Amino acid sequence: MRRTVQIMGMAVTIEVPGLKKEPVIKTAFARLRAIDKQFSPYKKNSELSKYNRGELTELTLSPEMKFILHACRRAEEKTDGYFSAWYGGDFDPNGYVKGWAIAEAGKVIEEYGHKTYCIYAGGDILARSAGKKIWKIGIQNPKNKSKILGKINGDNFAVATSGTYERGTHITNPKTGEPAKELLSLTVIGPDIIKADILSTAGFAMGEKGISFINRQEGYTALTVSREVVSNNISAR
Repeated sequence: MRRTVQIMGMAVTIEVPGLKKEPVIKTAFARLRAIDKQFSPYKKNSELSKYNRGELTELTLSPEMKFILHACRRAEEKTDGYFSAWYGGDFDPNGYVKGWAIAEAGKVIEEYGHKTYCIYAGGDILARSAGKKIWKIGIQNPKNKSKILGKINGDNFAVATSGTYERGTHITNPKTGEPAKELLSLTVIGPDIIKADILSTAGFAMGEKGISFINRQEGYTALTVSREVVSNNISAR
């Protein structure tokens, strides 16, 4: 079964091979909607918006918001500041929450006893297989959207892509405060969707040196597209 809905400002697709009834997917989508309601910077009544307006303090935040706050601090430290949820002034954890939300939806599916599934969400993918299912994922060419740069074939992996070709220059280099423009796209493949998402954001902000940073992370590899060169070191694990 395969279903697609609009959540968090993007199309999210959940596929569970062989599934006959919808409660599993409906519950996973409900989890994503709850996360969006809580963490959206665009909803004035979200917990995140209330925190940024000073209506909530760190002491009065929910356990989940505290978890995300601390996780973003750790991510900033581990990426030497290239991943930052504070570069715009307010706390905006979208770069972390997206991958975390996908992981949470995956937990819901697995709690129902399904170990083979795939979640696609705005350039991020979480693929899991407990049997013989091999997932085949195409990586879009940002210079020609009708073509792909290559395919990822594997059973259990995560993919996260950051780029300017869909949403423009929306990623800032926290070191300079300027939009990151060296690359057109950067795709990270590895076992964990949250870490892959962090690495793709940080690596994209780093520019050309981002691929070497990512390839130093055990179990993770990357593909970057600059304005002239495709650097392909991509594989599924």
